[in-house]
Amino acid sequence: MIKTKKNKEKKARIFALLILIIGASILIYLDVSGSNLHFSFINGNEPSLYLEKQWVDIDSESNYIFSVYENDLIQCSPDGIKRISQEGKELWNATYSMTNPRLIINEPYIAVGEEKGKIIYVLNDKGLVYKILEDNEILYFSINSNGFLSVISETKEGHKIKIYDNKGNDIGISRSTYVEDAGYPLRAIVSNDGNSLPIIYLNPNANGLKSDLIFLDLGEDGILKEDFIDFAIAREDTVFSNMYYLKNNTLVVLGDNRILWIDENKEVKEEILNNSIETIPWNIEKKRNLSSYLVLVLSSEKMPGIEENEGNVVFYDTNGEKKYSFNSEGDVTYLYADENMVIVGVNRTFYGLNKKGKQIFKYTALKDVKDIIPLKNGKQVALISKDSVDLMEIKR
Repeated sequence: MIKTKKNKEKKARIFALLILIIGASILIYLDVSGSNLHFSFINGNEPSLYLEKQWVDIDSESNYIFSVYENDLIQCSPDGIKRISQEGKELWNATYSMTNPRLIINEPYIAVGEEKGKIIYVLNDKGLVYKILEDNEILYFSINSNGFLSVISETKEGHKIKIYDNKGNDIGISRSTYVEDAGYPLRAIVSNDGNSLPIIYLNPNANGLKSDLIFLDLGEDGILKEDFIDFAIAREDTVFSNMYYLKNNTLVVLGDNRILWIDENKEVKEEILNNSIETIPWNIEKKRNLSSYLVLVLSSEKMPGIEENEGNVVFYDTNGEKKYSFNSEGDVTYLYADENMVIVGVNRTFYGLNKKGKQIFKYTALKDVKDIIPLKNGKQVALISKDSVDLMEIKR
């Protein structure tokens, strides 16, 4: 009798243990797979990303570009562009035919065109606003948050730069240049207030490379200035590759060995970098709503006597001062930043940071991730892989 009772108790304990193991395994699986029902065994109860729903299924043969507009998804393809709500509803669309479309979002405006093409479509939250047709092949275009479009095209003799207002009207300023005189125009963006157009020219010569930064005056006084030129800056042995405006109308110019900060009073602050820029946010041109700070990944190489930073992900304020840093503890393979969040990727591990470099979440992906883009609500992100766009929620 006693032996039978002990056997029953032993079997009961074994059964209970099996149930516990099975239950724990299910919870761990749900946690790893991103279910709303989860316990954070993997991430030590720290905030991470969890699957809310599959937003869009991606055909492996497709050539889609995805981005985020407010809290919706933008799907751009060679055949057209559409805005998709979180419920999967198509809010608007525009059709066209392009080989390799280039998508730029500067909310509330969107521009889509392609290199060597001649048409650019501009949209906003309601859909198509205007489209422009260039006479020459387009090399580059940009749009500001007020809908002003700048276009660099290639002519038979050189290059031409034109500007359109937020209704698609040519504002009447056309700048034609020749390579032997001015060099190659790389970037041209309209300031937030619409009064200035900085242009980056790369000018190769016998002595090496030179970057010229020309500012055109688009205001009422511009017509009084020769060729509308307000002022210019030149730097030897430097390649200016990118630039964008901060909300205080300060222009940030990124070079291979320096950063320029040029305020609206034409005061220039220059930082010569002792370590190279390894990574800039991939969206710094495609989604230029990053306006109250700048974030970069700097290399760990230092000049003698220079103190080490606390981290390699460095945050600058609007005055060009280093304010915060984050240590990625590895080579950064992905960097995204907007006004809501910074995403730092080290292989398949991703960190969500606020504008002060403080960690919001940590997420290790189980598949290759192309992009992680925060939604405007600050609570969700779009996780884009080769086979789907997943809507993910930030939570414990």
